[in-house]
Amino acid sequence: MFRLNKIKLASFTCLTLSLIMHASTGATANGELAEDIKVQSNYMQFDMATGSSTYEGDVKISQGNIELNGDKVIIQRQQDEIQQILIDGQPARYTQDETSENKIHARSQHMQYLAAEHLLIMTVDAKLEQPDHTIESQRIVYDTKNKIVVAGSEEQTQQGGRVNITLTPKKDDTTPTNIEKP
Repeated sequence: MFRLNKIKLASFTCLTLSLIMHASTGATANGELAEDIKVQSNYMQFDMATGSSTYEGDVKISQGNIELNGDKVIIQRQQDEIQQILIDGQPARYTQDETSENKIHARSQHMQYLAAEHLLIMTVDAKLEQPDHTIESQRIVYDTKNKIVVAGSEEQTQQGGRVNITLTPKKDDTTPTNIEKP
């Protein structure tokens, strides 16, 4: 019996990882999956009937140049396809392209990734940072495929909330750094 459960758990883990990868980046031209998914947590539960898996305790999910971190992550799938990933944390974090000039850091208390739409929805104290700007709001929606950001909501506006944006101009490399004061 222990052997059977161990086999089911190993099969589930492989299936979950391949589903996350397929939902995030798709398959390569020859049909092979692009990159491995790595999941670390203190606890994992899988409901075979619903296809939902729950990870708790310092959850870290990485694939290529994308990382997700949270206290609790729920992955919901239907017919072997990821429908959504829910991430809660204090805060939950999303990082993409950490080592490039296009890096993105995002954080909020709650995140929801809708796989079919390639949308990352961040709510409660949301912040998205790129090298040339920072956006803060109670709600930020990031289209990971088309790289489009929408911040704020009608509800937020009615409650007096605002979207705060900080733009950082590019530094002019020709400006002297040692300017003498008269």
